[in-house]
Amino acid sequence: MAIKMEPISTLPEETKIVSLTDARRTYRPEKCSHKYMTVDEELNEVTCDDCGAKLNPVGMLLRFAHEESRWMQERVRLMELHKQLDTRVRCKCQHCGKMTKIRM
Repeated sequence: MAIKMEPISTLPEETKIVSLTDARRTYRPEKCSHKYMTVDEELNEVTCDDCGAKLNPVGMLLRFAHEESRWMQERVRLMELHKQLDTRVRCKCQHCGKMTKIRM
């Protein structure tokens, strides 16, 4: 009596490998924010890596310009806060009247 042996497999069934791009399309097809894109310089096209949509290159340049100006405004605001913090390093002591450092 012969026993038929099947090959031993480390994976009991086929695995389904899903890329991150496919997962983004599946779970958020209508809410793509077009964060990852590919620029084709020869065809002058911009393609979203997440949803595959063709994007307006001029629109993407405007978007980058707005984001950069927002970051510059935030930089200026943080520099002003830093200057205000530097002015608060010392204060006048109520007891002796001398300028003392503030613990931070």
